[in-house]
Amino acid sequence: MKLSKLVMAMLGGVCVAGAGSAQAASWEAGDWTLGLGGNINAFYTVTSCDSGDLNAGGTTLARLACGSATNTDNHSVSNGLLPASLNFSAKTRQDGYDLGANINVYYGLTSQGGAGSDALAFSTVDARQIYLTFGNANMGTITMGRNFGLFALDAILNDISLIGSGPTFTADDPGHTTLGGLGYGYPYTDRLAQINWTLPTSGGFSATIGVFNPLDGVESGGGKAAGNANPGFHGKVGYNWEGSTPGMISATYLVQDVDLTTGASSQIEGWDIFGKVSIDNFGLAGYYFQGDGMSTLALGGLVFPGFNQATGQAEESNGYYLQGTYQFGKTKLGLNWGESEQKKVSPVENRRVTLGVYHNLTSSLTLMAEYSDMESKTSVGSDDTSAFNLGAILFF
Repeated sequence: MKLSKLVMAMLGGVCVAGAGSAQAASWEAGDWTLGLGGNINAFYTVTSCDSGDLNAGGTTLARLACGSATNTDNHSVSNGLLPASLNFSAKTRQDGYDLGANINVYYGLTSQGGAGSDALAFSTVDARQIYLTFGNANMGTITMGRNFGLFALDAILNDISLIGSGPTFTADDPGHTTLGGLGYGYPYTDRLAQINWTLPTSGGFSATIGVFNPLDGVESGGGKAAGNANPGFHGKVGYNWEGSTPGMISATYLVQDVDLTTGASSQIEGWDIFGKVSIDNFGLAGYYFQGDGMSTLALGGLVFPGFNQATGQAEESNGYYLQGTYQFGKTKLGLNWGESEQKKVSPVENRRVTLGVYHNLTSSLTLMAEYSDMESKTSVGSDDTSAFNLGAILFF
């Protein structure tokens, strides 16, 4: 199995045609088939910041280039866009229904608070996915639990830096994971408590609709879940085709009501479209999104707010990326250009270019090198960051 397909199968139970199981090991336990798999990755990264007109650690939180760094090179050993993970699954068929359970736990390499933390600090552990599934060919599949959201999911799954690193969060502190293209073309899909119904696939067409626990759009950092008079709603439609030029296209929509500190009500709303196609050894992919009440990086929270806390004005954001790849033998070359823009609450433009080389040393181990150039622009000026990383990811 190709590693790109393995990653897509692992994240959120999302399977592409022919991907198969994400677990390298499986065994029978009574009526159940149990699976165990995961990944470990590590990257040596050198970042260089030119804080330019904005100065390091400036007032615009949405500005991603440089972050808290000064004009110097910074070295780190850390995870890439994916944390390390341990993924457990169980499945069976009972009374005409396919049942499944998934518990996926993710682990950070760097100590809590980043690479510069105290020597005796602990790394992070994050249970991102805990969900059950049931269904059959006639009814489709119900998914219930904590899982990745639908919005922007295909964008991150198909980013060349998904198994790599791409841009770091800040030049001097890689944190739990890097950004990849988050904030540079697409927002984070987030980990949501949700209940979804995926309809039976027909002729390459697929569709999922569901509800999710609403996010706090103003008051809490990190997209904290918050009670609301109504749930959040999201949906996705897609079409896959095979043949001499296989590919796919998908579109998603997300909306939820938000109660603001001003006493008014508003909405978080967004839509996106993704497409990709393969032509011989070449691959092309493109993505675009628009959002109201969300930043270019996240769906909600104080750190990257979707609303002005004083006036209640909603953020307006949009972004896109274009990506090309070329496969020769066990090696793939990739180039990704992505841009995101916020227009109202924290006006900023973030741009990223990543060039990567990815070599499958074995069917489970990929070695890679990436170079990324990032720029953030506001009305004041711009900051620039470059990052070079060497690393590997092992799937088991």
